[in-house]
Amino acid sequence: MSGDDPHALAARIAASSHGRRLLVALDHDGTLSPIAPRPDDAHLATGARAALERLCALADVAIVSGRGLDDLVTRFAGLPVTLVSEHGLRRRQPDGSIEQLAATLAPDTLAQLRPRLAALLTDQAGWLVEDKGVTIAVHHRLVPDAELEPTLGAVRALLEAAAAAPGAASPSGPGASGAGGSVQSGKAVLELRPAGADKGAALLRLAGQGSSGRAHRTSPHVLMVGDDATDEPALAVAELLGGIGVLVADTARTTAASARLDGPDQVVVLLDALADALASRDGR
Repeated sequence: MSGDDPHALAARIAASSHGRRLLVALDHDGTLSPIAPRPDDAHLATGARAALERLCALADVAIVSGRGLDDLVTRFAGLPVTLVSEHGLRRRQPDGSIEQLAATLAPDTLAQLRPRLAALLTDQAGWLVEDKGVTIAVHHRLVPDAELEPTLGAVRALLEAAAAAPGAASPSGPGASGAGGSVQSGKAVLELRPAGADKGAALLRLAGQGSSGRAHRTSPHVLMVGDDATDEPALAVAELLGGIGVLVADTARTTAASARLDGPDQVVVLLDALADALASRDGR
């Protein structure tokens, strides 16, 4: 069964956001970019950058991704977008200012984990460790299913042991208590990240909400688009705030989102159609 019609969805979003600021939040991998075997090989879908440029003049646009901040800055250079990195750990405003949104992992956690992962994965073909400086992701997309175990279980055990270490306190903002880490499963990836790094909490902050998630008259109308389990908290927040969550998946599955698109190419169609609808509605 195919997903929603992106043109009809764009018209619905434009109509429902009339009189309110529109916040468009988008994941990167699997949403704006097709999934690639290696993170460095991922590139924006054809037309995505042009669509984002148009939309930035008509709405607030944020990229909410598990990627590292430096990586996102490079990929979206020149676009006036807010960047939320490492699943909600840090936020970079269009003016270049950076805010830490959650406590970091303990200082020695990653330093001790790196050599242990290297020793475990030596001579193990297909495994890729993505070190983001503040989190670590271990990708196994290139590993045949028949060869995943027992290495996958050993990787998970190492990450979970590291996650048990208390976190380092943040100087300000939520997560200042210094909670430890958590291990998140995604599409052919396991990632160790600070327990307070969460896309849902990050989207609440982008929308100017408190922890209660209560919407106010001045709150934006929120659109969140994502493809993975790590996006589900943000998709749920968008729906909670009276906005729209859009799952990007070629088949239907259980999700907090109320709409679905088949893949990144359809996301580009949605963004272009949304820019058209907003410009027409506002007479621009």
